[in-house]
Amino acid sequence: MKIKFIEITIMFFLITVSVRSQINSFNLGGSLHIGSIAGNSPSVSSAGGSLFFDFYPWFENDVSFRTSITYSQKIDKFLPGDNIGMVYPFIKSFSLKGFIRQDFSYPFYLEEGAGILLLNDRTFVNVNVWDIGTSFAALIGYDFRQNGPKGFCAGAGFEYGITFTNTNANYLLYYLQGQYYF
Repeated sequence: MKIKFIEITIMFFLITVSVRSQINSFNLGGSLHIGSIAGNSPSVSSAGGSLFFDFYPWFENDVSFRTSITYSQKIDKFLPGDNIGMVYPFIKSFSLKGFIRQDFSYPFYLEEGAGILLLNDRTFVNVNVWDIGTSFAALIGYDFRQNGPKGFCAGAGFEYGITFTNTNANYLLYYLQGQYYF
């Protein structure tokens, strides 16, 4: 299963990069988060990260499309202690969201997005199912770009994802994000 996840991840990023000629602006980024995850279980505190590619297509300058991979695991996994051999609940997900950016007082901006979600629920040892759902995100950011379109942006936000099949897994994540525009 781990090899299949790696293959899907590689294909996911290759498809995103191969459409480079059809986009106006391209950026990539990542985030670190804390929050909660749940399947057919009570929610547990979690921590993890996300990687994403974001692009504005040639036909649209107001809405960007973001493909992302997110991993979140019970926070006890990352705390010091005797956790050798322990199994901790986790989720991993792929998403495609549309984002709208609103500059309200340059260099500050607000970003909101919504889209589809494919989530692998591993909240129990005997659960390994893929669920389909939707996710929503919002962020307040700071744009460090002074001259031109290239540069760095950073912000803080939250993301909520919920699935509608199998285990109805969901998550709520609070994150710090950085992204670089090429």
